[in-house]
Amino acid sequence: MLSGVPQGSILGPLLYTIYTADIPQSDTTILSTFVDDMAIFTTHPDPTSASVSLQDHLCTIENWTRKWRMKINETKSSHITFTLRRGHSPPVYINQRVVPHAETVKYFGLHFDKRLTWKNHVTTKRKHLDLKTREINWFTGKHSPLSLENKLLIYKTVLKPVWTYGIELWGCPT
Repeated sequence: MLSGVPQGSILGPLLYTIYTADIPQSDTTILSTFVDDMAIFTTHPDPTSASVSLQDHLCTIENWTRKWRMKINETKSSHITFTLRRGHSPPVYINQRVVPHAETVKYFGLHFDKRLTWKNHVTTKRKHLDLKTREINWFTGKHSPLSLENKLLIYKTVLKPVWTYGIELWGCPT
């Protein structure tokens, strides 16, 4: 290994934060990073202007990554336009490759669709809840010898976090 920090190391997140502290910012976009995940947001009534702002920021980030010998994984990148309008915004590029336009994206466990309806998120969480419920049914079902208090504790630690994660965002509009 010539460079980098072992995955899962204690100092990894701190060293990465220090290493990327000078990542380029822009007045027309918002950069959101967490460890090695990044999202760039921009708003404008005109989708073309929004794409231009996004592309300008992507170009400065490309130059920064070349300078610091970092690689952007284009296969994990996607571009979504949140709008009620029909059609797509102009494409954006990373390292001369078109960033695929997506109808939905997953970011930190939240599923966003282009109209922000949360339908995909709620459906996905419902499937996850059904799976978890089946997995623990033998443990919490009516024939289980566990007390009601222990069953409630299992519910609060296994099931409740699945449906409450991000509820501040998706729970209001649904």
